[in-house]
Amino acid sequence: MIMLRETLAAALLASALSIPAHAADGTLKIVSIDVEGGGGTLFVTPEGKSLLIDSGWPTGAGLLPSPDGAQNSADRIVAAAKKLGVSKIDYVIITHFHMDHVGGVFDLAKRIPIGTFIDHGANAEHLKPGEVVPPDLAGGAPDQLYPKYLELIKGHPRIVARPGQVIQIGSLTDTIVASDGVVLDKPLAGAGAKNPACDSAEALSTKDEGGVENTHSVASLLSFGKVKIALFGDLSWKAEHALSCPVTRLGHVNVLIATQHGSGISSNPASIADMHPDIALIGMGGKKGGDEAPIKTIQASPGLLGFWQTHESYAHPALGAADKNMVANLNPAPSAIAAHAKQMFTSPPDEGHAIHLEVSKDGKVVVTNDRNGFSKTYTVK
Repeated sequence: MIMLRETLAAALLASALSIPAHAADGTLKIVSIDVEGGGGTLFVTPEGKSLLIDSGWPTGAGLLPSPDGAQNSADRIVAAAKKLGVSKIDYVIITHFHMDHVGGVFDLAKRIPIGTFIDHGANAEHLKPGEVVPPDLAGGAPDQLYPKYLELIKGHPRIVARPGQVIQIGSLTDTIVASDGVVLDKPLAGAGAKNPACDSAEALSTKDEGGVENTHSVASLLSFGKVKIALFGDLSWKAEHALSCPVTRLGHVNVLIATQHGSGISSNPASIADMHPDIALIGMGGKKGGDEAPIKTIQASPGLLGFWQTHESYAHPALGAADKNMVANLNPAPSAIAAHAKQMFTSPPDEGHAIHLEVSKDGKVVVTNDRNGFSKTYTVK
């Protein structure tokens, strides 16, 4: 009997030690990874289930070998995963097939096991007859990346997302609100009121889509307890309007991870009015995203409690977070910025600091800048 007790005790201890540390406290961990203006957000549930939304850039674009040791976006994603005790990424959502969102997945799959892939279906953005891919895109057009993606996911479960679909990842619920150019047609619980922001001249204005694939982005509204988190990939200005007009379809969101890296062709005022977020975060690069119009639109949203950025903007550093403690990566010297001014998809090496969120089901959200450990705690409703 004593031996049996000792055996059971040893087994229980071994089991406890095998549970990732993040599982013990019952909170959802979110990391907005610095992939230099690409997409890369990692979610880890209390049960240890993991979701990665987008994978950053392919090797050779987006960042250079950096002081943190990263050679590419995949390196930074793997580092973030290991920091949270994740040895396998259970689900990867590729919102669309632009190189700054899907490009890193090929390197990533060599570094860490991946379970299920989620995407919008076939690539929708095609090269015109005779069109030549510019050198700085070097194999990064969607027509070139999508066949590689299909090869990569062979043998893996694949979910082709559709609006209204609900995907359960441990205690994290992902409701798809747009995919493949189609938006949710019915309001979610708590939404459905007329949205007066729909009819403003700005909301109705025409903006460049930034490529057809943007309009096809998989847009997720994630729920953990009472906390709702919106992450829409690069959903286009027109699609944002369609999703939130003439009535609100989303309702109040607690954490907004800004669409299209906070670029000037995103954050339609109708969409921001629909969600009126408590906390906003822009995953941007020094010279990609974080433009004036979306920053001002989001910051003017009634009830906004906090505004965070993964990068300071090279072009307008005075915009954005008033407290630089809420910016993960500050600008390098002007000479370093100038040295990369003519290279569209590279930037000066940096330490790759991330913004971390720890979310409790009761509405407590702790946001931390890993550059300096600066943290703020919010209670959202």
